[in-house]
Amino acid sequence: MKEIDQKLIEQGIRKSLLDDVAYFKKEHVLCEEIIDRIPVTKEIFIGKDIWEMSITAILEGENLLLSGQKATGKNVLADNICQLFGRPQWSTSFHVNTDSASLIGTDTFIENEVKLRRGSVYECAINGGFGIFDEINMAKNDALVVLHSALDYRKVIDVPGYEKIHLHPATRFI
Repeated sequence: MKEIDQKLIEQGIRKSLLDDVAYFKKEHVLCEEIIDRIPVTKEIFIGKDIWEMSITAILEGENLLLSGQKATGKNVLADNICQLFGRPQWSTSFHVNTDSASLIGTDTFIENEVKLRRGSVYECAINGGFGIFDEINMAKNDALVVLHSALDYRKVIDVPGYEKIHLHPATRFI
């Protein structure tokens, strides 16, 4: 049993939820190239009710919105959730210059061709990762527009001039 599983059992997290997480991990196997994106943390979030609500939401295909004062453990919980579910993490720290191109990607020259250099949301979407949006309250409308169809029931991202991406079934955003 992994250390994080043991710590959650010690907090009183229902074993049935942890069994469901194990099933989720079996259903959504990762390719070797992105395993190093799974965070490994020593700090474990403390809070049985929050853990159980978060695990249940992720298992139900929902995204999470964590809010609270600074230093209350939001980032620790996000890292722990990625670790528990064995999902790669793509983090985006929003600021006044974060735009749709930094989330989806931008055109660049590769071998004398214009190609898309994929952004964090694009990579997360196709690889079944967990996207961490830090300080999303700082996001501009241009950046938020990209997220609407990814976060609602459609679970798609339209990359203008390239393709329409259907989110991998394991993709979640926190």
